[in-house]
Amino acid sequence: MSEAAWPDGSVSARPDWYAECFRNALRRVAATLNSKPPHDRCRSAKLARSDDELAALFVKNDWDKDLIRFHPTQRDAFTTNNDQFQAEYFFYCDVDFPHTAKTRVARFVVPEPFLDWGYAKLTPPRGSDVELGLADFGGDSTSPSFVRHCATNYLVKNFWHNFVHRALQGITTANYRDFGGYAREDSDFEADHVANLLLLRAYGLPVLSGGRISPENAAKITALFARNRCNLIFAERARLREDDRAAMSVEQRWDELEWRFCRGVSNAVSMALLAKGLAAPSVRVFLTGEIRRKDNDKGPNLWRDGVVIVDVGGLRINTTLPPYVPIDELQAELSSGQIAPERRLAMRALRADREREIVGAAVTAYAAAIRNDASLREATATMLAALWTRLKITA
Repeated sequence: MSEAAWPDGSVSARPDWYAECFRNALRRVAATLNSKPPHDRCRSAKLARSDDELAALFVKNDWDKDLIRFHPTQRDAFTTNNDQFQAEYFFYCDVDFPHTAKTRVARFVVPEPFLDWGYAKLTPPRGSDVELGLADFGGDSTSPSFVRHCATNYLVKNFWHNFVHRALQGITTANYRDFGGYAREDSDFEADHVANLLLLRAYGLPVLSGGRISPENAAKITALFARNRCNLIFAERARLREDDRAAMSVEQRWDELEWRFCRGVSNAVSMALLAKGLAAPSVRVFLTGEIRRKDNDKGPNLWRDGVVIVDVGGLRINTTLPPYVPIDELQAELSSGQIAPERRLAMRALRADREREIVGAAVTAYAAAIRNDASLREATATMLAALWTRLKITA
């Protein structure tokens, strides 16, 4: 098997080690699903183990044949084979979890474009050595073990996201088109957040809701989430869907940009809460106010006259901060132009700063509410317990 390394453009074919990351992700998911009665085939598995250690345990106990199903599907040679077609019609994975009285199977049907683009868009996560927890990997962000871990970590969360759509929401590849518009946006808020809860469980980390967590576990949770941000595959899919974007109105494109901002903020709030031992049953983000428009010689100029509202477990928090959605992105899309690199870097920094401000405001407000309201603490613990029951994963 080839040695794992970050893609640098020199390897044209997908290496074999990347497919093994899918199997390792499925093993971790299957171990989580089968770790407690009545589905307890993997009760001896310590989920805090490394991916290699967990894989060795699966081989030793001959669990692969009963607990995981990995099905890559090749492109259909009789259909249009360009990337745009594949991005639209042959991209999304399908998960399933058939079960018996004693076992639950983690099944992943993966289209070939998802495999190819997933490897091609694998990228080193940003962060300091401490933030990434590199000490656990010899302090080297290019070590094969770190690269494989990041790739696997990303796939574990992707599986859990799809798992939530199916197991909790009843949304499958067969009916997802029935849930468009705000119904789909809301389903992704929930799937992102619950996938974060499940990601911690899958790596043997605590999901705490009372606001108390050890510094060691807080650092491990922060590092796990930081390492998860290592793949740009969905950005690549969005780039390739040229016809789909061309058919959208200016307002629809603006709505999508706002949605991306809200989803990014929601995920950041979710992760920050978990790192502080403030797990909540749900996290959502909304924008108030009206969308204003004043066109000029550069094209449409839109902005929102409102602020960001964060909903944590039903508690609505007014951050008093406006969203950051630069008009440059919309105008570049409409003109098929490019944003200058220095401007793009500045936009990225401004967005990150605004996100940190919003996350700080939301987490501070929610922490105060949990600290001062015993009924909220009790209700949150009850709702999280009900969530684990609904997912058939005993807390």
